[in-house]
Formats: sequence, C-alpha cells, structure tokens
Amino acid sequence: MAEFRRVDLAPGIKTAIYEATTTTLVKSIIINVFIILAAAAGVILLLKNGGDAGTRKVKQITAPVASRVADAVPLRPQTIQGQVDNFHEPITLERIRSWGPDIKYSFMLAVSPNPKLNQPRVRVVLTYQTAAPIVLEIQYTVTQNMFDMIQANPATKNEFDGVAVQVTTEGAGYNTSALLKLDPRRLAGDRKWLSYNLILPPATKEIHFGIAGIPPRYNVSWANCAISLPQLRVAPAQVPATSGAERSSTTKNP
Repeated sequence: MAEFRRVDLAPGIKTAIYEATTTTLVKSIIINVFIILAAAAGVILLLKNGGDAGTRKVKQITAPVASRVADAVPLRPQTIQGQVDNFHEPITLERIRSWGPDIKYSFMLAVSPNPKLNQPRVRVVLTYQTAAPIVLEIQYTVTQNMFDMIQANPATKNEFDGVAVQVTTEGAGYNTSALLKLDPRRLAGDRKWLSYNLILPPATKEIHFGIAGIPPRYNVSWANCAISLPQLRVAPAQVPATSGAERSSTTKNP
C-alpha cells in the first residue's frame, strides 16, 4: 500500500510572491527614474532654447557696462590752462632762477610777518575741469637765495624745520592730495628743484597749495617754497600789461 506524504507548499508560494513583488517594485523604480530623467532633459532643452532666443534679442555691448572713467590710464597733456590766485586776488607768476641757470615761472608760498610776503596758500583754477585722470607735474624747492639767508643767520637756522606743502584737488568727483616735504638745511639732496607727479581725478576744477606744519613741532617759521607747474598756461587775465613786455595770449612756462 503506497504512502502519501503531505507536502507544505506555503513557503514556496511565499517566496515566489516575494520575488514577484520585489521584481515589480524594482521595475517600477527604474521606469520612474527614466521618466524623471526624460522630463529633466526636456526642461533643460526648453530653458536652453528660451535662453538662446532671449540672447538674440539682447543688444550686445562691447565695453563693460559699469566702466569708470577714473579707472582709465592717466594722460599727460602738454599744456593745462588755468588762473592762479591767493583766494582773494590773482597773482602773477615770477621768473625764478635757482639751483642752476634755468628760469622757471613760479609762485611763492611763504609764512612771514610781513603782509606783502605772507602767502601761505595759493590756488590754481582750471579753465576746463578735467574729463579724465591727468598727470600734473609739480616742481618745488626752497630757493637758493632763501636757503643761503637761513644758513647765514644762526637764530633763523635753528628755527627752520624744513617745509611741507599740502596739495589737494577740488572738483565734482572724488579728490586727492599729496604732501611735499623738503629740508635743504639737513638734506643736501633737497638743495635743488624736486619733482612730483600728481594725478588729477576726473572733474577736477581746482588745485590748492598750502604750507603745512611738520611734526613733532609743527613749526612753520621761515617756511617758504617756490612752486613751478611746467604744463600750466595762465589765462590772459593773468598777464601783466607792462610796457616793453612781450605780449602773448597766455603766459607760457619754459
């Protein structure tokens, strides 16, 4: 008589159902990933086409939009026209020969108890304000005859601490400044005409020159300085109408 064994099919069915469910879930995930990637690619393509179309409608600009005139390379003009005054009345440039045979048209800055000689501040008013950064050459010195006078007087020699000139620009834009210092009594290298290139910013209208005190004593006794601006051409109103003088439309510096 044959024996019949009871076989439990439940574990196999469970395994098959689990595998089928897992396979279906993986396929669903893969399909969803492909759908998301396809949608993203479509969006990127639309954005690119739209961007290209928008770009074609925008006017191309060759120069930077936010370029500043102040960032331009400074120019060095041969001539700069303007007038010179002491903030009250016009002054005439002097012919000064010092530390050599050359004559320089200059104005004097000086601190003196004599009202006729006291002129601690001078202003140069430009005929046309600067449209771009330009280089202004400033030549300055304590004249040789003044230096000899200071050296010859022991009291004056002890009081003299050199000289400093504050130079500032004034205009509609930003301003700049420089401090020119020299001490010919102590420094042999200062016994000559020194030179400094000042950058005038755009929209500069005036350049101010003034005697400044030097620390630590801030003593301005006997402080004096001759200033020459080789590029400056003084306006006709500055030219003195004296008999026998050469007449010209401007006073030209050598």
